[in-house]
Amino acid sequence: MEDLLKNLSDTAKTALEKAGLKFEELKHVSAEKFAEISEKAEKMAAEGKEEASEAAAELKALREKMATHEGGALGFLSDKAKELLGDAKEEIAEAGEKGKDFWDKAKDYVADKTDDARQFMTGKDAEGDDSKPA
Repeated sequence: MEDLLKNLSDTAKTALEKAGLKFEELKHVSAEKFAEISEKAEKMAAEGKEEASEAAAELKALREKMATHEGGALGFLSDKAKELLGDAKEEIAEAGEKGKDFWDKAKDYVADKTDDARQFMTGKDAEGDDSKPA
């Protein structure tokens, strides 16, 4: 019985030592991970702070522009809206020109293919061509 208790005691001591080593290892790894995460969090916080500072500076500049504008805030916003509308009209005009150019090219392409098909089917170069096919 004493041998059994001694064996159990030795086994328990060995298990406890292994558990202690594993605990120390896990404690070390968790400390490293915590340091990594803390560093990332600090970096993200600094970036967020910088972005917020930039946004605040932009907002301050915008407020100053509105305050110094002769029409006040409403006049400033009205001028900005007119500017944006002008930009939109320019973009629409450019898109219209591109669309017109596309359709002109498409019509030319179809006309060429129609002439090619007519010549293939009839042997004539044009609609008014009265020559006989070979």
